[in-house]
Amino acid sequence: MTKTSPKIAGLAFYALFLTFLLLCQPLSAKEALEPEAEAQARSLQHLYAGLTSLTFDFQQITRTGGRERTGQGSAVFYKPGAAATPEAKPAGQILPRSVMRWNYSEPDRQVIINDGEILSIYTEKDKQLIKTPAKELESDITYAFFAGSRNLLDDFEAQAPAAEVISSRIGALQTILLIPRTPHNQIRSVQIWFDERGIIQRLLLTDHFDAETELHFSRIVLNSLPPNDRQQMEGIISFQPPAGTEIITR
Repeated sequence: MTKTSPKIAGLAFYALFLTFLLLCQPLSAKEALEPEAEAQARSLQHLYAGLTSLTFDFQQITRTGGRERTGQGSAVFYKPGAAATPEAKPAGQILPRSVMRWNYSEPDRQVIINDGEILSIYTEKDKQLIKTPAKELESDITYAFFAGSRNLLDDFEAQAPAAEVISSRIGALQTILLIPRTPHNQIRSVQIWFDERGIIQRLLLTDHFDAETELHFSRIVLNSLPPNDRQQMEGIISFQPPAGTEIITR
């Protein structure tokens, strides 16, 4: 795998978008009837907004310039959750931020961690650990979804899929197409496939040069981690690079 741009955090940071619309604030209710694609997008976001944790394995295919590369690994998203009762978890003890971790096992080992303050990208092949402030990513809508500062339909128009996509539909999966409402420097479109429960199974991201990033998710588990557990959060974001790793701070 080539060196990873800290701004995008590799193709995995695109997947963060994704993955899911994601761990973001609930959308406000709409009284008027809306097109089916918008209603589906809104339903997806409500589901993921209610999660406190999400774990999954992934397979990634990137296609650019006639070349195809594959990768795979696992990922975890963890976010603050409401206390079951005020006595069980006083407000001051609720975790203050959402975190994520992507562990690539193929084609080369790579670890991408966002602890809510610092984005860290370790690439074993390059023997490098790049650290950059997470706040620099606030202008990127992919990060904004995860941080919960934006809503899906504020930035994307949900459309019905093209006829050829419908004809190639996999099993009972449903699909919608998301188009940025204003030009985005990284994303031209996002195709989402989801099951009857509203759980995303597949993503296809296309940029302005027709390069594609396709992600397939498996072993998806919702809310399996204890909420508001600081030890759990620290375990997700902790990483000690091997001796001899070049650490680059930007």
